[in-house]
Formats: sequence, structure tokens, C-alpha cells
Amino acid sequence: MHKKCLPKEGWMVLKSLESFANHNGAILAGGTALALQIGHRISYDLDFFTPKHFKTEDILKFIKKTGFRFQILSESTDTFIAEINGVKFSVFTYEYPFIEKTFKTGEIQLANILDIAAMKLIAVAQRGARRDFVDLFFILQEIPFHKIVNVTLQKFGHERINPLHIGKALVYFNDADSDPEPRYIKDKEVHWVIIKKYFSSHIKQLVYDLSATRPAGSLD
Repeated sequence: MHKKCLPKEGWMVLKSLESFANHNGAILAGGTALALQIGHRISYDLDFFTPKHFKTEDILKFIKKTGFRFQILSESTDTFIAEINGVKFSVFTYEYPFIEKTFKTGEIQLANILDIAAMKLIAVAQRGARRDFVDLFFILQEIPFHKIVNVTLQKFGHERINPLHIGKALVYFNDADSDPEPRYIKDKEVHWVIIKKYFSSHIKQLVYDLSATRPAGSLD
């Protein structure tokens, strides 16, 4: 566990939300859950995913119990985003299963790296933020892409895996170019140019791995 990847304020808020997470079966995923496991960058956001539908007033009850100041940033059906003591906190009703075994830090369940990788892959396919490319790059230094694809298929289904679309997204950097650099852990920094070159030079193999998973007769 790379605890230094989450600032002290983040740990304070995370600890205060244990009862919320347990009550709602909420799992911490996203960049913070990944950083705590692989130790590559500082992450400030607490992104929780729950299979349950919820109401804003129910979430607020838990937040008020923390005693921290907070501000609601966004709320809609099955989505709640707030800032608690300066830490961004999000809750999403999530219809997809977590395929790999989760593990605990304190009383908080963290998503497995493979599940996070699958979520990052879909995020890049939709609109790749720089942090998503960065996270996926670091994951790929440890885990073969075909394993990520297999979990993505189990998690989201074949209909979400269009090799051509995802392949193009993996080398489309225009939006990410304007994003700020993540705050890396010391000695972990990788220049953005290097990350782009990595995806560009590996794209044929990445698309091959995506295509190899398609059902027989698929035209995608």
C-alpha cells in the first residue's frame, strides 16, 4: 500500500467515510485506488462505486456525521459529487460487476488493478484525460494488455469492445495534450511525450489483442 499517494487530508476524509462505504457496499476505484496500489502519482479524488441506488439526503447524513465542511458540486440520479474538507468525493451507482477480488485498507474496499484498468480503458475510449493515459501506461508496465481486455469483456460485455474505436482513442491525444501533468511520486515521473510514444508504438499489438477477443463472425 503506497499511502503517500493520498495526502493527509484525503486519508482523514477516507477514514471518516468508512461507515458510508460499508452501508452502501461502495468500492473505491479510479485514480486514487490505483495509486495506492502501484504508487506512481498523487491522487486527491475519492471515487466510490455502489450497486445500490441512493438519494442525496442519505449521502448527506453520512457526510454531516464526519464534522467536516463540505460543498455539493453536482447531483443527479445515481450520481453525487461533493468537496469534503477540500477533498473531492464522488458516488456513482454502478451497474457493472467488479470481476477481480477487492481488498481492504482499513474498512474501505479497493477495486483490483485489473478492474480499474478496464474502467480506464473505457474512459480513454470515451474521452481520454491525460491522467487516464498515464494510469493505463503504468498499469501496462505490470500487466499484459490481453488480461485487461479479458476483464473488460467480462465487466462490460463484447458490445462495448470495438477494436477500431478503442484503437483510435488510444492514439488520440488532442484533448489530453491540454490537460495538466499529474503530480508524480518522486522518481516515478514519465514525460508526456514518452507516454504518447509508447501508445503509438504499441498500437498494432493493442488492437490485435482487442480484435482477438471478438466473437467469431463479428464485423467490428
